[in-house]
Amino acid sequence: MNFALKLYHQDKKVNQTLFLYIIYCLSLLLIRAKITQSVYLFFLIWNLFLAFVPYVMSSYFQSLDAKNNSKLKRYALLIIWLLFIPNSFYIITDLVHLDNSDGFIFWLDLIIISSYALIGFGLGLLSLTHFEKTLQTIISKKYASITLFCISFLCGFGIYVGRILRYNSWDIISNPFDLIVDLFTAATSKTSLFFSIQFGIFIYFAFLIKKNITSK
Repeated sequence: MNFALKLYHQDKKVNQTLFLYIIYCLSLLLIRAKITQSVYLFFLIWNLFLAFVPYVMSSYFQSLDAKNNSKLKRYALLIIWLLFIPNSFYIITDLVHLDNSDGFIFWLDLIIISSYALIGFGLGLLSLTHFEKTLQTIISKKYASITLFCISFLCGFGIYVGRILRYNSWDIISNPFDLIVDLFTAATSKTSLFFSIQFGIFIYFAFLIKKNITSK
């Protein structure tokens, strides 16, 4: 509990806004469930939870004292963060589920999915910001920017693995062999590389826009 409160107060204003927006998103799903008598789209709650994982990790990573924490611990956290950060941006692809909606429900579903995509994407950008600040204490701003672009590309590839290949972050433990084989195949595929580049550039420019706006 103390750990959660510490992270919450680390950036209280942002976290308060996120908390209020989560309530709004959950309310939308409850309204839809009441209208349609269906829990369809409730999977968005799980996707939002996965989007929060890298944000919490990067917040924690940012609070670490390098002198009092081993390099092994910090590198382990970084690797886990890299595995989960694509989940934040992945939610935007849930817009494909609009194919199953029509009439008035289509517009409600558009708002619901877009709301979850917005907060997921926002969490991803905040997490990248945390990572950049930490990175700039180790390397120059130039190399930090290059690293962030590479991570954006990896996020694009992660989205491909999740949306097209239908793997998730847990498969590295539960289904590692098939995952490795399919990752190797995807890494040599023009389709997956084009997909990854598209989303990678999109994520990176969104990050730059957020960075330039908040720096003023």
